[in-house]
Amino acid sequence: MSANRLPKQKKSTDRLEKAKVVEYFHPREHAILAEYLELKKKLPKDARKIDPHEIVPIEDDYDEGENGIICRPSYRGNEYKAIDNAVARIALAPIRSSLPVWGSYQDGQVFHTRQKENERELPSRGYRSDPVLIVSINWADSGPGFSWPVKYYISWIPYYERYVVTVSYDSPEVEGYLDIAIGDLPEGCKIETDLKEVIKNHWDRDAMYIQGWADCLDSGIVKDPWSWREEINWGYDDDGNEVGFSCLVD
Repeated sequence: MSANRLPKQKKSTDRLEKAKVVEYFHPREHAILAEYLELKKKLPKDARKIDPHEIVPIEDDYDEGENGIICRPSYRGNEYKAIDNAVARIALAPIRSSLPVWGSYQDGQVFHTRQKENERELPSRGYRSDPVLIVSINWADSGPGFSWPVKYYISWIPYYERYVVTVSYDSPEVEGYLDIAIGDLPEGCKIETDLKEVIKNHWDRDAMYIQGWADCLDSGIVKDPWSWREEINWGYDDDGNEVGFSCLVD
């Protein structure tokens, strides 16, 4: 198998024995995934009347472990990314404890940005499809020991037979959420073309206002992350000097 191709995830033979195991997804999750992937024709009958954009407040007694992951309010009112976040949380659920976190100490207690989210129960599924690390970067250092870690993952979504690409931060301040889906790809997609384009598009979104990320923490499945970085027209060079507008145009 080519090292440049992403293998399709196989259905797990390690069946979960907890109560209310759902084979793939709950109806609300189906509604969200079908909306994001633009595959409404694959919606199961019991999910067709569900509004995928409905946002359920954190204070609501809705049980995601029992009924499925749903859209939640954002940190700064960026609810237009609520579906992107819900898709990311569905995809990243198997590894949520290893995603970037920012910790703080207040009133004699330690708190981290994923504390409440990671304490909640998740749905028990009849399959396990672990996300694959694409690349992990440190966007910048704001002080000694204070880095801005960002992790990109690709996850196989069974039933819909698509890959979902996600980005994870240690703080919701950037996107309004900790995790966001930034694209999807078909089975058989290639790392150095298809996946690269998704990642580059995410970097390119705000590139003209910032300088390139500072360091690669883990190259994941990318052969040379730095070469991808060099293909972006950043607004500032590595010394912090503003790049002329003419340099931002190919």
